[in-house]
Amino acid sequence: MEEACIAIIVALATDNADEGRKRKKKQRIWSKEWFLKRNKYTHHNLLDELLLTSNEDYANFLRMDHSTFMELLEKVEPYIKKKDTNMRSAIPANQRLSTTLRYLATGQSFEDLKFTTAIAPQTLSKIIIETTWYVVQL
Repeated sequence: MEEACIAIIVALATDNADEGRKRKKKQRIWSKEWFLKRNKYTHHNLLDELLLTSNEDYANFLRMDHSTFMELLEKVEPYIKKKDTNMRSAIPANQRLSTTLRYLATGQSFEDLKFTTAIAPQTLSKIIIETTWYVVQL
């Protein structure tokens, strides 16, 4: 019985001592690790492969052939192209356009689309709204 009481007193004393110490703040993550590897996980690797092996599948993926995509990109690129910063590389205009076209073709949620594009959902919403606006203005 005495041993149990001593164990309880030691446990309570240890808990109180821990409360007196400053707790470290949980460090916020700027971006998920796999988003930073966008070049590896992006859908553009698939598009490049489809362009080499199957033009039909390429057209099915974006709902247009490569020449039409390049023509549209040429017209809209000056408006959707962003500059790289010291913090991170900008998402290229061709990825912005293809992501928007994929969203318009499938209606996938941003949460689903983030896995094929390796772009965060919040960023996807900005990209898709902006790119769609400029495409409509053409």
